[in-house]
Amino acid sequence: SMRADSAGAAENTTKLWKTYLALPTEPKPRAKVARLRDRKKWAATSVLKGVRLSLTSDRSFDSVFEARRSRRAFGPIEIRKTRAFVQHVFSPRKSGKGRLAHLTKKTFVSAGSLHPISVIIIDGPDVDEPILFDDRTKRFLTLPLIDPLGFEEAVLEARQIVPTAEGHILLFVGDERRVSDEYEAPQSLLWRDAGAALQVCSMAAEAYGLAFCPLGFTGAAALESLGPPHGDFRALSLAILGC
Repeated sequence: SMRADSAGAAENTTKLWKTYLALPTEPKPRAKVARLRDRKKWAATSVLKGVRLSLTSDRSFDSVFEARRSRRAFGPIEIRKTRAFVQHVFSPRKSGKGRLAHLTKKTFVSAGSLHPISVIIIDGPDVDEPILFDDRTKRFLTLPLIDPLGFEEAVLEARQIVPTAEGHILLFVGDERRVSDEYEAPQSLLWRDAGAALQVCSMAAEAYGLAFCPLGFTGAAALESLGPPHGDFRALSLAILGC
């Protein structure tokens, strides 16, 4: 079983490497950008209000910076706290106005201030359906599945990567349409933005006394099991958040 898991991980890494090699080396800003396409709305089974739970830390930046590490053995976390964490990290701190209304400022860097990265809570305590944080409305959407069996298999596979981590699995996805409106060959920017988001999540988890562990899979199988508009998004990473 362990040999099969290792073979699967190696195959996944090989696919990712081939995808990377096939990408153009440099993204290029478009000389003339037409009106940016609006983000497509996800099909949702319900809308959940934002969480009123403040996350604060009295630790210094240096303390967090030096202590941060990926933890691989930790317990579960309340869904309310996970939602509060995602909402806190991914909510815009500032939005543009007029023709710059599509740009936002968040806690992590992003190419062109487009911030195409979204997070979906796909599994963990009290998660009956995938939960997406909508940073425009600061609300959460529960998402329908078009392939429940495929989704279940994808979650099980992710759980087996770090079986000692019992928290919520987070799926990081990138909106390719929005980035391609402003950049030619934008794929590498999505990977960069996802990396920046992962790093800030890791630092924030350390600051707030939580545990965070990125996984080696992109989560593509889980994304493909969701309803529309999942085809406009690229699965970029999985991670687990717990206590």
